[in-house]
Amino acid sequence: MIETTATFDNLEWMPEPNRKPIPAAPAAAKVLGPAPVFAITSGKGGVGKTNVTANLAAALALKNRRVMVIDADLGLANLDLLLGVRPTYTLADFFAGAAPLDEIIVTNRHGILLLPGASGVQEMTSLSSDQKAALLTELDAITHQLDIALVDTGRGISDAVTYFAAAAQEIVVVVTPEPASMTDAYALVKVLASAHGQKRFWILANNVSGDAEALRLFDALSRTALRFLNAALDYLGWIPRDPRLVRAVARSRMVVEDAGDAPSAQAFVAVAERLMQMAAGGVAVKGNLQFFLRRMVAGERGGR
Repeated sequence: MIETTATFDNLEWMPEPNRKPIPAAPAAAKVLGPAPVFAITSGKGGVGKTNVTANLAAALALKNRRVMVIDADLGLANLDLLLGVRPTYTLADFFAGAAPLDEIIVTNRHGILLLPGASGVQEMTSLSSDQKAALLTELDAITHQLDIALVDTGRGISDAVTYFAAAAQEIVVVVTPEPASMTDAYALVKVLASAHGQKRFWILANNVSGDAEALRLFDALSRTALRFLNAALDYLGWIPRDPRLVRAVARSRMVVEDAGDAPSAQAFVAVAERLMQMAAGGVAVKGNLQFFLRRMVAGERGGR
């Protein structure tokens, strides 16, 4: 059994944490071929993970990036509400043979593609290799049309969450200042590092007062992960507490589209720009969309 308990109370604050600036991509750099995949995940529910995913997708679309979001929160899929679409079909219909993928994927008014999940859908880890291969084959046909793909996982350390997160090329862990969020984020990192061989994670601090608080959260997690897990945590950025973001969430809207001048909207754009730099080659990612899907297929055979 993997021990997932950690405390952060007695850690010294490190003035210069491991947040190396992401180098800007060359001016001529352009994403060619399959899209890199970023899993947006969290150890605890209620930290704003799905809202982060939707707003990052909106910010990327506003930057003229071709982005697809895969709703992998199979038990509580609700990205369709935030993106303002009403899917006719979901992944449940695809695996039931009721609809092909091109009829399931929907596009919102900003051009964001969504592969919708559904409540009560059979978890991906229980699907057969043939079902996963069918998904791979159909997604292969559209991957070259994308610049980036985001996977909104469930929360916690369930098999479905770790399965999707471990299959992605880059893992973004969303945390908040709540002690439970920090402890559960460490638990998630520990499971992914110990049981799935993942060694690099990007930390995004949400609902914080500013950069200083975000860095304190990052430093606490980074020191603990490096000491006990030999895993590298990198600082992706932070999203501030913002009443305009709260109002947008209450209306099932994205603050990036509702209030582009809000501090939280500008922060989402800044984080999206970092993802763009990574996707364009500023930071080496571990693969692309086909690689993500093939790792999903291989995972069933213990291929990690």
